[in-house]
Order: sequence, then structure tokens, then C-alpha cells
Amino acid sequence: DGMHYGHRKLLTLAISSVRPVDGRLLVGVTRDEMLTHKAFAESIPTLEERVAGVLDFVGNLAPGMKNRIRCVPISDEYGPPGQPEGSEVYPGVKNDFDALVLSHETLPTGRKLNGYREDVLGLEPLKLLCTQRTEPHGMSSTALRRMRTSKK
Repeated sequence: DGMHYGHRKLLTLAISSVRPVDGRLLVGVTRDEMLTHKAFAESIPTLEERVAGVLDFVGNLAPGMKNRIRCVPISDEYGPPGQPEGSEVYPGVKNDFDALVLSHETLPTGRKLNGYREDVLGLEPLKLLCTQRTEPHGMSSTALRRMRTSKK
């Protein structure tokens, strides 16, 4: 989806969690084909537009991180942290993650990923850093797309 408040909140938490001098940040951006089942999918910006939005936001918020951030199009439920060591599903991405930033809504998937990492991959679980929804009306991406579509 377009860069809305919830996305900015997730990225802000992610940036603030990176070690100041040598920490790296990998941002997974869902591939277009994984979004076709979403309500109002035709209103979702393209992968390229969404990646540009992430890089623009991070570049403005933390210009010093410009060379330590990478966006990776993800094509499965777990993304790079759910890949076995040596996998080439995400070329050039090493599965040496120590944390995952997610929303309250996606926390169950983070817990499921940690179980998979431990039980199947034999890897350490990730520290799960979770944002809380603070808007009383709960503006999801779908709700925002519905509002935009109804205004046309």
C-alpha cells in the first residue's frame, strides 16, 4: 500500500532499533502478485512506487543510514528471515537477522516465524519489536483504500 501512518510508524521503530554505527536495515516490501487478493487491490501502488516511498521516508528520517538500508521484494509469508542458510530465494541476503519489526496485527505471524526458525531451520528466534495501533478508529490499509475508492 501507499506509505501511510502505520508504515511510517513501523519504519521509525525499525530505524530507531538499528545499531548507530554498523547496524543494517532490511525492509521487506510485498511483491505485487501477493497483493492481488486484497480488497481494492487495483488501488495499491506498484512495487516500485512502494519501494521508492520506503527509501524516501528513511532517507528523510535518517539520512546517515542511506548506505545501510536495503529493500527486498518478498514473495512468501516469512521473507528472508524464514529462509535456510545458503538459500538463494533472496540473492545476496544472509539470514543473520536478530530482530523483526511488525505491527500488532502481524505479531502472530512473527511468533509463527520464530517457531519455524527454531523447529525447522535450527536458527535462533528473532526479537519481535511490535508497534501498537494508537488510532482509535483503526485505519488499516484496506480501510484507506476503501475511502479513496468511494471518493472517486
